[in-house]
Amino acid sequence: ETLPIIIARPFNYTGVGQSKSFLLPKLVDHFARRAPRVELGNIDVYRDFSDVRMVANAYARLLSGGAAGEVYNVCSGVTHSIADVLDMLAQLAGYQIEVDINPAYVRANEVLRLAGCNRRLRDAIGDIEHIPLAATLQWMYQSQLDA
Repeated sequence: ETLPIIIARPFNYTGVGQSKSFLLPKLVDHFARRAPRVELGNIDVYRDFSDVRMVANAYARLLSGGAAGEVYNVCSGVTHSIADVLDMLAQLAGYQIEVDINPAYVRANEVLRLAGCNRRLRDAIGDIEHIPLAATLQWMYQSQLDA
């Protein structure tokens, strides 16, 4: 007999409480501290970022709606570049941060656009509330200011 395993394949997700060793919390921290500059790699890469609250909701719903043996992409299906993220945070904070591109952070074989398709997930559990990245960043930024 096999175990009824459901495989959730999360893409990049973020939210309040995530370690500053991850890119988006690092950027939020820099803006909340009003740091004048930040060292980054390639800011022209696009990633599929999801809000951790949406991801947790999807996981919970997969427990009752997912089929054993299936693989589900837990993702938004929407991409944003790191430059887009910097622009969103600049709007929130009311200032532009200076970006220094550190060659040590630039990966030679970087995937320029990484997006997921969540159709199978939606077919299994129904529509999931999409939380726009700007709203997630606002939540993270405000939480950092309130800390």
